[in-house]
Amino acid sequence: MRYAFSGCSGRQLFELNYYLKKIMKKHSLLFVIGFSFLATTLTFAQGSLTPPGAPAQTMKSLDQVQPRTPIAYSGYGIFMPGSYYLTTNIVGFSGVNGINITCDNVTIDLNGFTLQGVSGSLSGINISGANTNIIVRNGIITGWGSDGIDGGFSSQNLILEHLTLSANVVNGVEGNNCIVSGCSVQNNQFDGITIVGSGSQIIGNTLFGNNSANHSNGSGILIEGNNNRIEDNHVTASSSSGYGIAVFSGTANIIIKNSVEGGGANNYSIPGGNDVGPIGTATNSTSAWANISH
Repeated sequence: MRYAFSGCSGRQLFELNYYLKKIMKKHSLLFVIGFSFLATTLTFAQGSLTPPGAPAQTMKSLDQVQPRTPIAYSGYGIFMPGSYYLTTNIVGFSGVNGINITCDNVTIDLNGFTLQGVSGSLSGINISGANTNIIVRNGIITGWGSDGIDGGFSSQNLILEHLTLSANVVNGVEGNNCIVSGCSVQNNQFDGITIVGSGSQIIGNTLFGNNSANHSNGSGILIEGNNNRIEDNHVTASSSSGYGIAVFSGTANIIIKNSVEGGGANNYSIPGGNDVGPIGTATNSTSAWANISH
């Protein structure tokens, strides 16, 4: 190998080529090893040039975070099955239900808020027609011009739990084929809880001061139907003209383990054909199924 450099004499070029050859010979092995290592490193560091696909989603959608529908105003209509919840206290207005349900399979969580009726308003929650599988829980329904919750005569499988239903112009609750449990029902002008059909359970509720308008047939709990179970409720101060727990029509209803105070002989009004635990005072009733009257 020869290298040419301009401006040098022949002797100088000869000596320069001689020393370059010695340098190349001495360092050629190191040069080859270094070049091979660099080439190998670059080859393995490349990886696949094909993209692995679109980036995966890392954020949840709004429906995934809160898969329920908010209710924020009175007169709200529910026409589609699903889960609904209040986002604030709601004040009604005259001539309108607070919430109107016209479909099956609905859950409403009042979320601790209040459905507040006004003079001339209709029901706090109205179920229109033979709708089934309706759940309402966790809040206050008060001051409506008709019922707090009107399930009508034909709704099915209505579940009401952990509600306060107070000071409504007619009933706290009216329903058919329903479960009412863990509710406080107070100072409604007619009945606290009215059952107008069969197959209901009214269990573990506190009722106070219902029939506040002193209707002759007003009751804390009123039954018009068959095969209902009334158990472990505490009923007080249902006015002098009304009843604590009354079966106005129907048979095969089970009335056990309730306590009623303040109505004397009107604490219970239950005709034959129904299954009733012994009625007495706490001191003379030893049956596990006894109803207490004071």
